[in-house]
Amino acid sequence: MKNLKSSLKLYAVTDRYWLNGRLLKDDVEKAILGGATMIQLREKELDKESFIKEALEIKEICKKYDVPFIINDSLDVFLAVDADGLHVGQDDLRADIAREKIGPNKILGVSCETVEEAVLAEKMGADYLGVGTIFNTSTKLDAKSVSIKTLTSICDSTKIPVVAIGGITKDNICELRDTMIDGISVVSAIFKENDIVKATKELVKRVDEILLNTNNYKLFIVDYDGTLLESMSMWDDITSRYLKSKGIIPPKSIDYDVRLQTNDETAEYLKNLFFKDSNVKDVMDDLNKFIMNEYVKIELNEGAKDFLIDLNKKGLVVLYTATTSKLIEASLEKNGIKDLFKHLYTSSTYNVTKVNGMGYIDIAKNLGFNTNETLIVEDAPHALVGAHMSGIKVLGVKSSSNFRHYDDIVRLNCDYYINLRRY
Repeated sequence: MKNLKSSLKLYAVTDRYWLNGRLLKDDVEKAILGGATMIQLREKELDKESFIKEALEIKEICKKYDVPFIINDSLDVFLAVDADGLHVGQDDLRADIAREKIGPNKILGVSCETVEEAVLAEKMGADYLGVGTIFNTSTKLDAKSVSIKTLTSICDSTKIPVVAIGGITKDNICELRDTMIDGISVVSAIFKENDIVKATKELVKRVDEILLNTNNYKLFIVDYDGTLLESMSMWDDITSRYLKSKGIIPPKSIDYDVRLQTNDETAEYLKNLFFKDSNVKDVMDDLNKFIMNEYVKIELNEGAKDFLIDLNKKGLVVLYTATTSKLIEASLEKNGIKDLFKHLYTSSTYNVTKVNGMGYIDIAKNLGFNTNETLIVEDAPHALVGAHMSGIKVLGVKSSSNFRHYDDIVRLNCDYYINLRRY
C-alpha cells in the first residue's frame, strides 16, 4: 500500500449518475489511468447484493494499479469485500465505532465541516478527513458550505491528512493553494466527463500546481526565528527588557521602532539614544550577550528538524536570517541541526533587510541557482511580503503572527503554506 498522504492527492469518488450505459469499473480504471490516487465507491441506491458485486469488481481494478479502495458508509459491504478502508459521514456510523469494527490496519476516513468535528474524528481514530462542501455542488444539494478559512483552520488543528471536497473543478482548484490540504476529492469533475482519462490528467496537473512538492526545487533559503525556532515571543519585547536591565525606562514604542532592524542596527540605534558615551561595538556586544542568555534556551518548533532533514534529501539548504551569526550558530549547535545547513547568511551580509526581497535573489545568484529552482521558507508577515517581491516561490510556515493575517498576507504572498507540526 502506498503512503496514505500521497494517495490522497486526487481522490476520486464514484457516481453512477453519469454512466450513460458505461460500466462503472471501466470508468474507474480510466480515472486511475489518468492519475487518480484513491478510489471511493459511493452507492446510495444499490441493494446490498449488487453493491457487493460491484465492489468486488472495482476492488480488483484498484488492486491491479495499487490504488487504495474505500467503501463509502456501508460497513457490511466493506467487511464483505475486505476493502482497504471505510469512509463515514457525521450522520453515519460513529468514527470510534467504525474504527473498532474495521480494525487498526484499515483506512478510516471521516467527513467533517468544523474544527470541532475534525478534532473529535482524529481522536476517535480517523486516518484522514474529508472537508467540505467547499464550493457549490450538484452531488449534495443539501450540503453546507465550508469556507476556505475554516478548511485551513481544520488543517491547522489536526495532524492527520485532509482532503477538500465539494464542487472542486480544474478551474477553482487554484483557490485551495495555501490551505494546507493534502489533496482534493472530486466526483463530477472526473466521472461526468466524456474523456475521463484526459479530465483526470488535467486535474492532476492542477493539483500538482497547488500542493508543495519539494522535489521541484534544488535550493532552499530558510528563515530561522519563528519559522524553525519558537522565538518570536522573545523578540517581541527583547529591546525594552534589555533597557530595563540597564536601569533605563524604555519608550513605549521602542520594540515597534526596531522591529525590522538587525541586532547590529538596533545596537547603533540604542547607542545614539541611550548610550552616547559608549561605542557601538560595546553596546552591540552587551546587547548580544543579553539576548544570547535567553536565545540558547529556546527549542525548535515541532517538526522543524524532520522538515530540514527532508529538504537536505532534495537539494542545498541554506539559512538566511536577520539574527546575528553568533546567536544562530549557538542555537544551531544546541539544537543539533548545524550540519543541516550548508551556508549561513544574515541580513547584514547584504546590508539589506528582507523587506525588499533582494537578499534572496543575491543568495540564489551567488550560489549559482536560478530563481525558478529556488524555494524561500519564511514565517514573518513582512518577510513573506519581501520574499514574494523577489519573484521566487514562497513557502509560508504557519505561525500565530502570520495566521492572523491569513487573508491579506498569506493568501497574497505565499505560493504554499504549511504547519511544520503536520509535515
